[in-house]
Amino acid sequence: MTLKKGAALAFVMSCVAALVISNWFTGWMGKAIAQTRSYMLPVLVIVLTLEPLMFLIILSIARVPPYNPPKTHSSQSMQEIVNEKSPDDLERGVMVTTTEVWEAAFVIPCHNSDREALRKVIESAYPHFRAQDIFIIDNGRSRYPQDLSFRHWLKNLHPDLVYIWSPIGSKNAAQLVGSLAAKDHKYILTTDDDVSLPENYRHPIHLMNDHLRAVAFPLAGTDAAGNTPLGMVSWQDCEYRMAGLVKLAEDRTCGVNFPHGAGWFVDRDVFVELLSKYHPMDFIAEDANAGFSIMRLGKGIAFDAQVTLATEVPATVLGPGLNWCKQRIKSWEMGRHSLIWKIMRHLFRMNGQRTIQGILMQKGLFLYILACLVIDWVRIPVLVALGAHKEYWIFFFSLAFVACLPPLLYNYISCWHRPDMRIGLVTIATYPIYKQLYSFVSVFGAVRWALFYIGGHVRAKPIRKMLKDGDEACFWLDPRFETNPAWLADEKEKMLADELAMRVVGST
Repeated sequence: MTLKKGAALAFVMSCVAALVISNWFTGWMGKAIAQTRSYMLPVLVIVLTLEPLMFLIILSIARVPPYNPPKTHSSQSMQEIVNEKSPDDLERGVMVTTTEVWEAAFVIPCHNSDREALRKVIESAYPHFRAQDIFIIDNGRSRYPQDLSFRHWLKNLHPDLVYIWSPIGSKNAAQLVGSLAAKDHKYILTTDDDVSLPENYRHPIHLMNDHLRAVAFPLAGTDAAGNTPLGMVSWQDCEYRMAGLVKLAEDRTCGVNFPHGAGWFVDRDVFVELLSKYHPMDFIAEDANAGFSIMRLGKGIAFDAQVTLATEVPATVLGPGLNWCKQRIKSWEMGRHSLIWKIMRHLFRMNGQRTIQGILMQKGLFLYILACLVIDWVRIPVLVALGAHKEYWIFFFSLAFVACLPPLLYNYISCWHRPDMRIGLVTIATYPIYKQLYSFVSVFGAVRWALFYIGGHVRAKPIRKMLKDGDEACFWLDPRFETNPAWLADEKEKMLADELAMRVVGST
């Protein structure tokens, strides 16, 4: 334990001791609990209905567009891709009309990636990208890759795939490296290594202008097999669809505030600038940080409601691997609470907004986010004060089912002409269970955030600081990067070859 962590723990224990001692002399806790009980119903109404009320407002603003698939001309080679996977075939496939000119690069950050999932992602990209347009950025906290089997596996998939090793263990640093390597491209599509592109994908360049320099996509949640079974997967899918509805409303008023971290489309120059100047390198709340960085550049984000990216979500609450609790407590919820001061700063900035409705919508959403963060902390004393009373639980379960209303209205009003986007009725009926699980987990995320940062967490250096310090991890500054972005991996290859040659010489 470090001195700073010890001091933080001592501070927390001192606060607890102060509360206990002050209560011993004054009995203030009993009075506070009695006061809280007298406001039981209003408190519950605020805690449980704030989100449904917000979504009712969003539903009145958002408009789900009719399905308008892009024109494609298919070829027999698409089937050959699946059957043979030959390099020539992989560069043909189904060509979407907006990809006749190869202006976009596909940047995929990787770290200990599931190879089968990544293979599906790469194959889904071939109709829209040539192999040389796909940049696989392997990354970790070492100068060289630990082994080269992943690189060799990629070369077997297609020799023109661009593999790069980045010695900065950060997804966002990997995105920067890939964008710098894609110097001959105007746009960057970046996704997680388990997000396959849908058949109707096309580059959303038509949605961009001088102000809107990025495009966000809606998400759908699936399991590893690409299905949406009832339970944790279908509930998270419902959550993603409701988040997409918020982005639709933002798109009509203020522009999308935050893209989904699972995938978005960006102007290359803007992406390089925001990653190198403003974006933190911590893998926490990356989507929100990307949105704030775009705002600082005075640019905006559009929304493509026609293309939905499917992302794999945790299938268990506490199962093996990346379960739902681990994902939310250690990353998402902790990240959400880490943004409180940043949200407050942006609340009093224009953030590139140029219209009254845009300003009001954005400020309203920021205030809603802040209210949700406050509610996470309010839940703790409310549960302590009221948890022992059956009236509390009667009110609680009665109001909890209000969470069914927004997805139900979304299904049969917003998506009346889009049955492909609807949510299953059983999922909607059981969605309040998920929302209460989420409320429970969000409290732990808030507590972990407080202990994590007060306890001496050292934030990763942003790129601008690394550049200023002349950090050797900025390997793209080496002249070799200009002609060979994979030069670190090549050095590892040479080191292994020399090692092998020395062993052979030594054995003779």
